[in-house]
Amino acid sequence: MRIKGQNPIHIAGSGIAGMTAAINLSTRGKTVIIHEKQDRIGGARDGDFEGLENWIFTHTVPEFFSKCGVDFNALMATPIFDFNVHLQGLDQVRVTSPEPFFYIVSRGTANASIDNYMANICRARNVQFNFGEALAREDADIYAAGSGRAAAFIRGAAIRTDQPDQVHLLLGKAFAPSGYAYLIINGGCGTIATAYKKDSSKADPLLASIDYFQDIGLDFTIEKRFASRGSFHLSRFWQRSRTLMIGEAGGYQDYLFGFGMRMAMYSGLAAVHKLCGEYSLARILLRELNLKRKISFANRALYEQLSPASVRYWVERFHASKAPLNILRRAYDWNWRKLVQSNNIRDHYAVRFS
Repeated sequence: MRIKGQNPIHIAGSGIAGMTAAINLSTRGKTVIIHEKQDRIGGARDGDFEGLENWIFTHTVPEFFSKCGVDFNALMATPIFDFNVHLQGLDQVRVTSPEPFFYIVSRGTANASIDNYMANICRARNVQFNFGEALAREDADIYAAGSGRAAAFIRGAAIRTDQPDQVHLLLGKAFAPSGYAYLIINGGCGTIATAYKKDSSKADPLLASIDYFQDIGLDFTIEKRFASRGSFHLSRFWQRSRTLMIGEAGGYQDYLFGFGMRMAMYSGLAAVHKLCGEYSLARILLRELNLKRKISFANRALYEQLSPASVRYWVERFHASKAPLNILRRAYDWNWRKLVQSNNIRDHYAVRFS
């Protein structure tokens, strides 16, 4: 589908994917209207921290943002070169990299959030926001308002602390069945959360995670709890409907650990290429996106099959490596075995991690 002339392009959802599309459409001279059911930018988020991974795509994070029409250097983002890994039966270990593993950004309504940063770019390019207005999928040119499916869950809390900046990864069934828990402290505030799949246990994995970190001497105060559920799936790659589905709504997320912002941005850019008749560029982006998400889907299946001993092996391998980021990058390389694995999986669940 190609939109000609000056007819407004309607986008449902003001998340990262939708605003990436809006920025690039406006750059091409298109009139863009974003319809957002919340009453403000970032209204669906809880002021939590989220990571921009640095391993799925070949471009570094700053290069990637530039490719998507966004200046990364003006964004408030903290590079993370090391973090602590906690595993039952193993002393905590520090994993260190000469390159950033990821960049921490804040989500939500705060002025310094990535949401408001991108919204300000949109406004500077005359993108119109209609708040408190949910646009039906069939009425949108681009749908970026998430999906209704649920298979995994997040429970977390915003915290205050006088502890120094640090990042922790916590693994174990008691803290995050088939997932992981984490603690991020940055500038006196932070996020503690667990991303998990439900099992038969009645225990609260968030409470277990809070108790664990406080028991090892990390002092913090809970300010606000939050909860959400995962809702994306390995959907069809080639869309035939009039409405282009992007971001979580289109299944464009990382299925392994859920670092989904870069996939969301790329899906928004691919939609722009398609709407503007730049079909060869759209095909190139979609080919890369679909390959990465299929591999990540296979990685998720493999991760869930790891025994505690295997998890411990990988933790120790990351700890010993001088270039642990390369281990993660190799996990997303093109690989026939992984693609076959993803095609053979019938339980098309997915997990969305903050």
